[in-house]
Amino acid sequence: MKRPVLFLAAAFTAALLLSGCAGPATGGAAAGSSPMATPTSSPAMVSPTPTPTATASAAGLSIGALTVSTVDATGATIATSPYSGGAQAMVAFLSAAIGVAPTVARTDPETGCSGAATTYTWAAGFLVNVPDAENPPLYTWTVQARSAQVGDTGVTVQSSTGLVVGTDVTASAAALPADQKIDEYNDGTGPLVFEVAGRNGEGKPYGGAALVGQGGVLSAIAAPAGLGQFYC
Repeated sequence: MKRPVLFLAAAFTAALLLSGCAGPATGGAAAGSSPMATPTSSPAMVSPTPTPTATASAAGLSIGALTVSTVDATGATIATSPYSGGAQAMVAFLSAAIGVAPTVARTDPETGCSGAATTYTWAAGFLVNVPDAENPPLYTWTVQARSAQVGDTGVTVQSSTGLVVGTDVTASAAALPADQKIDEYNDGTGPLVFEVAGRNGEGKPYGGAALVGQGGVLSAIAAPAGLGQFYC
């Protein structure tokens, strides 16, 4: 009659052994739970690089064969306006650099050197002259400077090669090739092209032009222009 007791004891012992074989739960997600999302970082905001403007610390204007540039006190270029951009873009560029809007006037075709034209003048001797008719390859319209400064802040004006109105440019003129100047009276006076952008159908240079007066003193800068710019 003891066999049932032994059977129950054996069954109880087997149950204990089976429960002992079950290992601890491994690192899976619990049933019904969601896995934790790994946070992602947002890309850093990049500030746009500011576009240089003609007014940013402009101390001077440099007139060249292809462009007019604003420069800072060290002579470094701040911004540039090409003649290929058109007369109106140049007027806007110069207005920003000088700090004032120009006076606009019409030139009578009988009195103007280039016929009927519109002139934009910022100061005595500094203007953009825009004839009604164009004459490629020259743009015909010109930036003209007959003073070394312009505007209330005294923005300096010079050629891209360093020529300044009112200064002696005898040495600079003498160093130019013969076909870039006209010394009509053999006294060092007359027009010159200080920087060449190209040549017209007659092979004459054009680009940045200037006029040398008595004593080798520079009296005017004009661009884009050729040697005939100052004959009127």
